[in-house]
Amino acid sequence: MGAYILRRLLLIIPTLLGIMLINFALVQFVPGGPVEQAIARIQGGGDVFEGFSGGGSDAGNAADTGGNENYVGARGLPPEFIAELEKEFGFDKPPVERFVNMLWNYMRFDFGEATFGRSA
Repeated sequence: MGAYILRRLLLIIPTLLGIMLINFALVQFVPGGPVEQAIARIQGGGDVFEGFSGGGSDAGNAADTGGNENYVGARGLPPEFIAELEKEFGFDKPPVERFVNMLWNYMRFDFGEATFGRSA
């Protein structure tokens, strides 16, 4: 009976690692991650998912420029700013390094800062 309980307890480790790997892959590689959310918030779009969730207007914001390509808002965000956002959220590192850092932080009970649900 003790051997059975020990085996079951030892199976918790690979099960947790598998769940964490799947969760990591979903959060890191599915569109609408933290960088896209921050960009949408800065550009005034509010939510990345508005386009296919039924929120927002169907006309879009590009029609408001009057066809003027010199309009600053029509150019989007500068690439340097997007690179800074990616660095802030850790997306400038390879996925394996991000996963190892996540595991290390979890072992120290450091779950990071909340990126959603905060009022600015």
